[in-house]
Amino acid sequence: MKKLIFCFLAILTLSFAANAQKVNPTKWSWALSKPNPAVGETVDIVFTLKSEKGWHHFATDFDEGGPIITTLKFKPNDSYELVGKPKSINPIKKKDEVFEVNVAYFEGKGEIRQTIKVLKDNISIEGTHDGQACSDITQQCVPIKGAFKLDAKTGTAAATTTDATVKKKATTSQKSQ
Repeated sequence: MKKLIFCFLAILTLSFAANAQKVNPTKWSWALSKPNPAVGETVDIVFTLKSEKGWHHFATDFDEGGPIITTLKFKPNDSYELVGKPKSINPIKKKDEVFEVNVAYFEGKGEIRQTIKVLKDNISIEGTHDGQACSDITQQCVPIKGAFKLDAKTGTAAATTTDATVKKKATTSQKSQ
């Protein structure tokens, strides 16, 4: 009898796990703002966010005490140096009724830029992004996390972007899709 109950519980647990789906309504891509930057030059890493219809993704700078603010963490590397903090480009700003704080977010498409100074010929930029997206339809909010990597050489057109969840390649002269 114990074996029968155990088997039933195991099947029940596995069926719930099989039906659970990871919700990821925001896709990320990135590229350098200028192809072939020279050593000593400053350029932007342009992060592009695309959210599914009915979803919005929170930006990098707004009042604390509300939803999760999007953060970018960069793995230290001697090929570049960060200049300033990440900047959200033209987010929608409003007071959130639930948290009662001012927030900034993107609907549809958004852009975050991080300025860097190129220190070596071979640039290797790695890190993670962490944030939150919410649905206006279902009122569901989900964490959005991922890794990014961008390798480029000065004076050449080759650069690749890699997302641990999307696995895309692009050149710095093209936007990732």
